[in-house]
Amino acid sequence: MNIIVTKIIPKPACIYCGAREGTTRDHIPPKSLFSMPRPNLVTVPCCDVCREGQSLDDEYFVRMISMRRGIVDSASAKAARNSALRALTKPNKGGFTRALLDSVKEIAVYSHGGIYLGQATSYYVDLRRLCNVIARTTRGLYFHEFKMRLPDDHRCGTYAIDGFASVGSELDSKVREMWSHAVSGKRRDFGHRVFSYWVQKLDGPEAATLWGFLVYEGVAFVAFTGPSS
Repeated sequence: MNIIVTKIIPKPACIYCGAREGTTRDHIPPKSLFSMPRPNLVTVPCCDVCREGQSLDDEYFVRMISMRRGIVDSASAKAARNSALRALTKPNKGGFTRALLDSVKEIAVYSHGGIYLGQATSYYVDLRRLCNVIARTTRGLYFHEFKMRLPDDHRCGTYAIDGFASVGSELDSKVREMWSHAVSGKRRDFGHRVFSYWVQKLDGPEAATLWGFLVYEGVAFVAFTGPSS
């Protein structure tokens, strides 16, 4: 009698928590940034617990960035912006509509040289939610680049470049210096002028890295990984 032995291959661990099996795959960067046909994206093992809530943050991320002034007018940006505008009329998106309308205000616009250009309509953006998406993207691309998940005793810090203009020139200057260093290496692109990133390994502790991200050629983020201490 022949005995067939079936070898059970365990699923890889979730790259975000490391504690549970990666029962699903997470797209890096968020696939909703892209119009069809989408480019080949990175996929990483993810558990259902870490996956919960990701789609809502991704949806918010894409909507807020696609409506921002100064982004490239690509097919993907247009599709995302049209989707955001359609959402304003959907009954089940009432919370998003109210939050957006409540945050709209008129602001003074100045040139880089300090010349007053007039008034413009602006809206409040929850930078924390945007940075959450970038932090997840950083962890996913760290796994993709270095073939390992970010160690548990390391953290990932993220900064929205445009989020520092109101906190003081010194901090704003330091973050922009980080950006300049981050983008001094090789540029990697997903899609045409949709999502780009750069990564630099830093001298010092293992797993210390510096990242630059550019979304729709107009919204920039800086991220770093390093020991939690």
